[in-house]
Amino acid sequence: MGLLSRFFTVVRANLNALLNLAEDPAKLLDQTVLDLNAAYQKAKDQVARSMADQKRMEKALLDQRGEVQKWEGRAVLAVEKGDDELAREALRRKNEHAALATQFDHELGLHTANVDKLKQSLRELETKIGEFRRRKNLLVSKHRRAEAQEQIGRTMEAMQGVGALDTAARMEEKIDQLAATAEAKMELSQEFQGDALERKFKQLQPGPDVERELLELKQRVQIEHKPGS
Repeated sequence: MGLLSRFFTVVRANLNALLNLAEDPAKLLDQTVLDLNAAYQKAKDQVARSMADQKRMEKALLDQRGEVQKWEGRAVLAVEKGDDELAREALRRKNEHAALATQFDHELGLHTANVDKLKQSLRELETKIGEFRRRKNLLVSKHRRAEAQEQIGRTMEAMQGVGALDTAARMEEKIDQLAATAEAKMELSQEFQGDALERKFKQLQPGPDVERELLELKQRVQIEHKPGS
């Protein structure tokens, strides 16, 4: 299974559990991050092993090429010494190492291409995990908001079912009526309390401002009616 396939398998499994409300969203998403980190570490170890194999293959290829040069040199030495049979043995050994070098070179090319793909997948996996971490809190917030809205809806339905809103309206109307009645009784009590005639004369009594104006008026009238005015 590829690195990104493991990532999507982990996320899909945990998000399916989240959609089924099998666990608390925050805990589930935290666990998903832990699972992804574990998957990332395994993938990283796999890439590291592949890179180590690549280095071993590169060394093996260099060793075989070195053997080719070594046996070619010995074949030359045998020819220079006039020993053709020894030269033939050296050339056969050289060809054996050359064939191995060709195989190592072919396998190394395939392995190197695979390592490059694994590295790219590992970088993409790291990016995906980073994106998931950043979106985790947003997902938790959305889920909690949805739960709150659902709870409000259930509460409103329950209140409507038992007539709680209608009861509250009737209670408010009753309280307003009681308050109005109490205020009217207070006004009547003040109206009929004490001597009615006394209250009328008190109402006729001028206030301080009227007394002052009356005095000023009398003074003006006396001045106007003086002889010679």
